[in-house]
Amino acid sequence: MLLRLIWRLLSIVVLLLALIFFVALLMELGAKGGLEALPAAVSSAFDFAVEYVKGLAHGDMGEVISPFRSVSGTPVLKEIGRALPNSLALLVISLIFSVIVGLYLGMTSALRRSSLFAGVVLFASSLGVSTPSYFAAMLLIWFGVWLFATTGRHFIPIAGFGWDAHLILPALVLTARPAAAVTRLSHNSLVEILDADYVRTAHSKGLHPKVVLMSHVLRNAGVPILTIVLVSLRFSLAVLPIVEYIFSWPGIGLSLLDAIQRGDTAAAISMILALALLFVLANLLLEYLYPRIDPRLRTAKVGVA
Repeated sequence: MLLRLIWRLLSIVVLLLALIFFVALLMELGAKGGLEALPAAVSSAFDFAVEYVKGLAHGDMGEVISPFRSVSGTPVLKEIGRALPNSLALLVISLIFSVIVGLYLGMTSALRRSSLFAGVVLFASSLGVSTPSYFAAMLLIWFGVWLFATTGRHFIPIAGFGWDAHLILPALVLTARPAAAVTRLSHNSLVEILDADYVRTAHSKGLHPKVVLMSHVLRNAGVPILTIVLVSLRFSLAVLPIVEYIFSWPGIGLSLLDAIQRGDTAAAISMILALALLFVLANLLLEYLYPRIDPRLRTAKVGVA
């Protein structure tokens, strides 16, 4: 167990170091004009990565480049502290809604799998999975503009920051595809489990349907559902900068795009590292939860040991 933990920590460190180098390399290539400058860019990126890691070891991530020469830049760590909570709130709200909506629709359609409702839900989930986030954002913005033009009232803000109705549109965009994915996977998993022999046996013993659903069906479907939640988090992290840019949400994704536009390599690396650490923490959390949801995984680990 200890060796596995050490190996996991080493792999995370190596991954983050490689990420620092490749982000620095991409920024250098962008500044020097493309692949023709690759040899010089590799050397410059390596030197920058080494200096960045040295500063990082002392808690220094550099400063955000100020657009005004006479004004000193904000420390990157302070900028992350300002932007990260805004992004985390958006991610958490969207994931919670995607899990709630996806589980409800997937479970309901699985229980009514021969009905028209199940067919409509599966069609809508396929549409949701295949719709790009920027297109969904454009549709929602168009709807907000049409609503204002029709009624003359601002029901939903289409851009800006605030812990109120400003959350609705960006959260909806981040929720749509994960909710559709959770719906499809939970439907397929639950349909397979509902037809399993042990579920039929539980029903034949006279157990209440809710007890069978909660104790036998949902628990056995927990691991694949958690897996799709992780995949959804990957997708949400990938599209977060686009969503924040479209809706002018001052989170870490928008700060990342601003840093790339300014050519601020230190800030860009730091923002990407923050997003990568979120993904690593989510992976570790799910690995911790897997064996507690499915006892078979605990037995498998003991057997391997």
